[in-house]
Amino acid sequence: MEMTSLKLLHRSMISIRTDMQQFQVTTGVASFDCLFSTRDEPFVLTLTSRGKTPGFFRFDVLHGYRIRDYLGEMYGDLVAVLRSDGASGQRLVPKDFLAQLNQVIPVQATDKGIPEPSEIVRLRPDIVEDREKPFFDAWIYWDQNGKRGPSAENQHKTLLLLGPEAAKHSRERNASSRWSATDTGRSWGL
Repeated sequence: MEMTSLKLLHRSMISIRTDMQQFQVTTGVASFDCLFSTRDEPFVLTLTSRGKTPGFFRFDVLHGYRIRDYLGEMYGDLVAVLRSDGASGQRLVPKDFLAQLNQVIPVQATDKGIPEPSEIVRLRPDIVEDREKPFFDAWIYWDQNGKRGPSAENQHKTLLLLGPEAAKHSRERNASSRWSATDTGRSWGL
């Protein structure tokens, strides 16, 4: 399913020089905190349900701003959040759900919608390294011989929370990002 709203949102994000946008949407009786990230390859749209029924749904946004309408293992959890099977007598039709979602995704990026790293961690349970530590603290520089260095999980967290320039710094300098549970007020830049 082509997500035209994501295409327009991405264009708007480029105009304000951001690669991530946070927003809320409501579809049916369900409300979601959403995060659209162009830091990932492919791009990623995540939905974290608000309310009594917790749920995290990650959609890869493929070339042409397409999202596959096969939900796989997400189907049952999404049904529980949407309460569309059983309670309403209607089945969840993935293509229809994505079409509804496309209608409510904002197409205008805002500075207010640029998330802080702590919000990114909250909205992305797939960031597994040190979830309880969302604040950048410092760099740990490893020996340049390359025998030790940042883990794949650390590089993933660095990319998603600090952006591609920080991830590049990590790779080029063989440095791990160190994180804190309390706000250090530090930025990654030197």
